Amino acid sequence: MSSSRDRDAGSEWTVDGAFDVLSGLARRGLLEVAFGGGEPLAFAGFDELLARLAERTGLALHVTTNGTLLTERRLRALAPHVGEIRVSVYQDTPWEDRLALLAAAGVTFGVNVLATPALLPSLPALLARLAQLGCRDVALLRYVGLDPHNHLRRDDERRLSEILADSPVRVRLSVCFGDRLEPVPRLFEGVDGDCGAGLDFVTITSDRTLKACSFQKGGVPVRSADDVLAVWAAERARLLGPAPLPGCARPARRKARLSDGIRIWQGFSGNNSGDCVLVGRFEELDDARRYIDDLLPGWTPGAPYGKEWQSLLEREGIRLDHDEVAPDSIARVGRSVMLHTDMAVDDDFPSLRALLWKRGGRAAYSGVHEHDPVEIVAGLRFGDAASLEAAHVALMVDDLAVLERRGLDLYGPVSIRGASPSAGTPDLGALHGTIAQLEAIAQRHGALLAAELAPLPGEAHWPHVLAARPPSADRARLWASFPDAGGAASMADSLDGRAVIAGRYLVMTSARIPARYGFQIQRAGGTAEWMDGGPVRLSAVFWRSQDETTNLEPAALKVALRPYLTAEDELATDQAWIRPRATVITDEPGRVLPALADFARGHGLEMWLDAAPRDRIVAVIARLKDDLARAQRAARTK
Repeated sequence: MSSSRDRDAGSEWTVDGAFDVLSGLARRGLLEVAFGGGEPLAFAGFDELLARLAERTGLALHVTTNGTLLTERRLRALAPHVGEIRVSVYQDTPWEDRLALLAAAGVTFGVNVLATPALLPSLPALLARLAQLGCRDVALLRYVGLDPHNHLRRDDERRLSEILADSPVRVRLSVCFGDRLEPVPRLFEGVDGDCGAGLDFVTITSDRTLKACSFQKGGVPVRSADDVLAVWAAERARLLGPAPLPGCARPARRKARLSDGIRIWQGFSGNNSGDCVLVGRFEELDDARRYIDDLLPGWTPGAPYGKEWQSLLEREGIRLDHDEVAPDSIARVGRSVMLHTDMAVDDDFPSLRALLWKRGGRAAYSGVHEHDPVEIVAGLRFGDAASLEAAHVALMVDDLAVLERRGLDLYGPVSIRGASPSAGTPDLGALHGTIAQLEAIAQRHGALLAAELAPLPGEAHWPHVLAARPPSADRARLWASFPDAGGAASMADSLDGRAVIAGRYLVMTSARIPARYGFQIQRAGGTAEWMDGGPVRLSAVFWRSQDETTNLEPAALKVALRPYLTAEDELATDQAWIRPRATVITDEPGRVLPALADFARGHGLEMWLDAAPRDRIVAVIARLKDDLARAQRAARTK
């Protein structure tokens, strides 16, 4: 159900009245409420209404806002109660600031954009900027109304289809597009493409009337949950009609409807998938090149492993899981190798991680089900300032990136957007295409290039990142997680007793960590990741498996957990979806890991744990600088 109000209308609802209707509908089977515009944050008592609905009903709650009234204080109040916040992007609103605020808070958010002829020239740059800000998807809306200047012509629709094909961020179309945008694939052809307004959902307006959707005229007055259900049942013919405005794609005459049954589409739920990533680093350039060269023959993106890969892994003594599929992209820059799939339910290629460690490499980032935006972090080193300035301009003109200058270097994030392969060359995926563009600019301006994939959870302050002290190089850490505690326990002897094991997690700190340790972990069903020896960020989510309602609040979690740590450990708590999360930054992960496990066990809690460098991007930049320095020395000795 959608709760909507006209832009200039006041509201006849009160908090108590709205709660009574929505909670009554929840008891009768309503699943979801989406609050939209006008501007829901302008409703007096909106924060209280959401909190009451979240605490006393099972409704999924979503909010669409233009962001003008969204402050840090209000976000703290709303975030625990909403599944998603969508921001409507308009030129005259501070949408960039609001998206940065949402990204920093770790809130799931998307963006709504109205597609008009006036927007099309700037839409590619807008999509690129939204990708940089961490937006997970963009809903492209069709104009429905009387202004002819806002309606797309056929040429506009063709241009829009081309822009969508090259979008660096996921885009979904409003149902109001209907069968327009012909190049865009459809899930079902030749059947009723009805939007579902008035049947699958209804709209309740600010003046307490019920309509099929916000574009319908009039409406039927409602005062209670019973009224809503009665109108929905009695006025079905009226509710299923098209809106009387240009742009409504609802057919006046129905095509054939889908027959009953289950259908499977090639796609994944946005809540149950994430990026699957491997960034590996080799000491020798030839080893990195050989790793990639051995994978390219027989590689079919997203497909089960073919005979070439099966034979390769068999020769290396690596067991292949039956449900593994090849990554969507494979790339190499210098000594770094990168594998990436942007929508995976689980680990798509554990055997390729094992092969990396077997060949003497180290997994600097093993992302499985990663939900933060994954982008390329690039570094370019130039011989003179004029070349740097020319390349800086070229990167912006090609809409690749705006990088930060540091001496004769450029550093910063580059969104994975791919490029059309040259004639006669294979398409190796979006990651490879983007890196090929960077390599072409570097070659054209006499620069050296280094790059890695990394998750970027928020808008980094790059001058600070580039000035930060890199992690300690006199020690290293090995982090691993296993499907169960038995897998971790089996590693105790294999790693010469040097690892600390708690539950299904393992950590080791040493001046030198052999690659065979990582291979042994991967072969035993774990996932291994190597880190530089600086502070570690441990993120622990806690819950009670039998009763989620008795979980600790973040403030209570902080008080209860503090005695298990030392004064040197930094501790912060927040809410991760519906569960409390503790983040501990420490120089001694081998001490903190069992402390967290003891806390969970003593309080009857389950625990999920992740580990990363305190600032992963600082560690990435340190490696890129090292790669550029090595390449510079090698070039001088030629």
